[in-house]
Amino acid sequence: MLRNYTHDNILAFGDLIHRIHPLAGQGFNMTLRDIKIISKIVDDKMLLGLPIDISVGENFQSSTRHLNYLYGKAIDGIYEFFRLDNNVNNIISIPIFKILNKNSSFKKYSNIFSDKGLNL
Repeated sequence: MLRNYTHDNILAFGDLIHRIHPLAGQGFNMTLRDIKIISKIVDDKMLLGLPIDISVGENFQSSTRHLNYLYGKAIDGIYEFFRLDNNVNNIISIPIFKILNKNSSFKKYSNIFSDKGLNL
């Protein structure tokens, strides 16, 4: 993951700023989220009559970097868990998923979380 999203007047965007394992299939969704965030930053600056300059990229980075980092690390963790679990014939995941499958609260909230993400 990039440490800085900006260099001079260039803003890194899309898959370049959130390289995640394709297991999640969420790269494009994250890019759509980023478009929404950067559009709001630009709209707010224009509404206030402020210049569209490097501060747009800096504001964008401060608004999204922590989300991209958290999500990327979570996906990496899930991938590593299932890789380990697969090596031990699923002795960890099968019992866990049997328990979770019977828990209606878990099912309800996991559906809400998967639909809304970190913006609950």
